[in-house]
Amino acid sequence: MLIDEPFYAHFLSGIVRKITDEVSTAAVGFNNSNVTLYVNEHFFLKELTTFSSRVAVIKHETLHLVFKHLVMLDFKKYDAKLFNVAADLVVNQFIGKWKLPSSAVTLASFPELNLSKNESLDWYYKKILSLKRKMDRNKNSKDSLTNTSSQTLENIINNGNHSDHSKWGFSESDINLQHAESELDRIIIQTKERISQKQYSMLPSGIRDLINIIIEKRNPKVNWKRALKIFSSSSRRTKVKFTLKRISKRYGTRPGGKIQRSQKIAVAIDTSGSISLNELNMFFNEVHSMWQNGAEIEVIECDAAVQKIYDYRGKFPKFILGRGGTNFDPVFAHINKNRNILYDGCIYLTDGYAPAPEIKPRCKVFWVVTPEGTIGSHLKFGRALQINN
Repeated sequence: MLIDEPFYAHFLSGIVRKITDEVSTAAVGFNNSNVTLYVNEHFFLKELTTFSSRVAVIKHETLHLVFKHLVMLDFKKYDAKLFNVAADLVVNQFIGKWKLPSSAVTLASFPELNLSKNESLDWYYKKILSLKRKMDRNKNSKDSLTNTSSQTLENIINNGNHSDHSKWGFSESDINLQHAESELDRIIIQTKERISQKQYSMLPSGIRDLINIIIEKRNPKVNWKRALKIFSSSSRRTKVKFTLKRISKRYGTRPGGKIQRSQKIAVAIDTSGSISLNELNMFFNEVHSMWQNGAEIEVIECDAAVQKIYDYRGKFPKFILGRGGTNFDPVFAHINKNRNILYDGCIYLTDGYAPAPEIKPRCKVFWVVTPEGTIGSHLKFGRALQINN
């Protein structure tokens, strides 16, 4: 794969690979917070008898991760078995020259449905669901469908196939969903950066479009380089750092001095119940951009009370605390309480749905409001900006 499919090989190098009897074939899923590929040794070495079929199965599982199918499965919205069939129909169109096992689901497995190429998972799901309902109606009327499509679907529902999807899906309220999707996005972007532009251009256009959407989504909505400069330029601290890369202007020797500017920013994250998982993901994209632009970030997770405080080091947190009501004052009380910490400013990421704060913080405030949030005079003690969709 490293030679012929470098994108997928580099992607696999960024996840955990586990030889195990936990699955009977091959699967992808999350082991705690780690993206993991599971492979059953007997299946891989004994049942997959050719080199090509082994590559095909590994690529198949990797494609499920690239398309993020395991975090798309909503048990309230989808029949899990039919979702699995639709997901396989999507990824198996991208297997290329490798030979899938005979049990693999392809467009040709359902000839009577006349399935089009390069459609979405939801499109295939609706087609398969329609077939399943037709099969159920015929069973109730004691007539059976004997076409290839119905036989294929019945066999998959009863026996499964080479791809194990048992580790997919999250409940709607599971906060791990946000972290899981962010982790997949991070690995996909990191993989793109590892390969050359020529190797990237060799990917199918459908995969490239998917990656470009992820990159665009991960981009911050605020120009933090400019915003931080305007926001805290008057209070930005400086110190002299000695470096061997420079010659001292005074003595003509090494090391020389270098002026280093730093900012200590308190970033309050609204973790109340009105904030969606997508909005939390947006918030941490903004935090990461501030951090990349040189700010020293202290994150304060808060709903109606301060829940957690920590320094941001470049990685999204695994868990978010809160999900209650919203109150801005606890964050400002925390800032005023810590007199030994000099904050250059406080940036509050919120949807704005809360009463006006009564406690005035001892630093400037910059309110950043979600696209669907409310912005108004109740956001006091500084300027407010609403993120555009």
